[in-house]
Amino acid sequence: MRLEQIFAPDTRMAMAQIQSHFGEDSMVVSNRRYNGRNELIAAVDNLTKAATAVASAPTPSVSAPTPVISAPTPAPALVTEQQRALTLVELIKAEFQTSRLEMQSLTRLPHQAHATPTHIIELQSLFLDTGMSARLSLQMHDPLAPTKKLQDGLKALTQWMKTQIKAYDLVADPAQAHLIAGHPGSGKSTMIARIARQLAMADESRKIAIISFNDDRIGAWQATQVAGARAGAETYRVLSVKQLQALYAEIGESHHLLIDTAGADIQTEVRCITKIIPGLKSHLMLAADTNETSALTLLGHPDLHWTSCMVSRLDGIDYPWAIISILINGKIPVSLGSFCTDMTSPPRVLSGDFLAHLIDKKIQRHIDSILTPSEDTDAPGHIDNPGLKEYTHEQLNFG
Repeated sequence: MRLEQIFAPDTRMAMAQIQSHFGEDSMVVSNRRYNGRNELIAAVDNLTKAATAVASAPTPSVSAPTPVISAPTPAPALVTEQQRALTLVELIKAEFQTSRLEMQSLTRLPHQAHATPTHIIELQSLFLDTGMSARLSLQMHDPLAPTKKLQDGLKALTQWMKTQIKAYDLVADPAQAHLIAGHPGSGKSTMIARIARQLAMADESRKIAIISFNDDRIGAWQATQVAGARAGAETYRVLSVKQLQALYAEIGESHHLLIDTAGADIQTEVRCITKIIPGLKSHLMLAADTNETSALTLLGHPDLHWTSCMVSRLDGIDYPWAIISILINGKIPVSLGSFCTDMTSPPRVLSGDFLAHLIDKKIQRHIDSILTPSEDTDAPGHIDNPGLKEYTHEQLNFG
């Protein structure tokens, strides 16, 4: 089991999102009103068979063949109620440990008005009010310390974020095989369809193959077929390591490989596929409202070597502090993101500069509302920074 965080305007819509993404067996652990919206934290079973409403979707015609490699496999062992309960207890213990660490961090935050400039206190208060973790707030104190006013503090913040978050260009990488891993409902299949379209346009000399590996969830294979048809890619379904070895031996040299996984046991899936395909690039798919603790646990696993982090549902959260903290503390580059669920729309190229730009625009609204008349408001101050200019459609997308 794992913990998932969902934001919605009200509890009813939040519950609908949880049931839609993770199934009706999900257990709500926490429900609170936060920053004008409802935040629900649910315990989700990794083996939940979440139905995907794509089986009835029309499949466009495509000239590329759609081979299928399939074989019956034994059903996964049932998870007992005791195992589920023990897993949930471990998750909650991990969350409590994180909370204790954050409380310790809060005690180290400057709290004396005479020792800390007023503008830094205001910024740190804003950070915590908008959902930033105490750990990330503490990390940002040193970059803010030399500043003299709010505008300078915002510039220092965005500049620090840009230097801390690295970017990875997937299309420019000559690697032929990419594995997209993540929990069910994180947006892996949709992102793979988008990447397939971009790779097809960037390199016409190679065919694109989307491989569904060991994923027996209801509707998963149909979703892969739809994604392949819309991207003009071949689709393959493999249900064992031996089948993947045989398929790689057959098409590994002639195709770009995009591998989708079930997400039930991410560590095992990544280790198995990495042993088969040399030079494989592994990418962790996270929703923008993901739980920071569970993501950092995956990133810190000694046997997993991640190439980049991809982010979905960026339109569903006001401040992506959790993702920013994951990228900085997990020391992982960011590559691609999405703001909607339409798999035909191109992915967004993400970077520290892009995320800093998002934060800058939102925090600037708060700063404009609290600036005193006496403070210098050379308005375009934060906009004059070339790294924070408005992004055009071409800059945000491939090509």
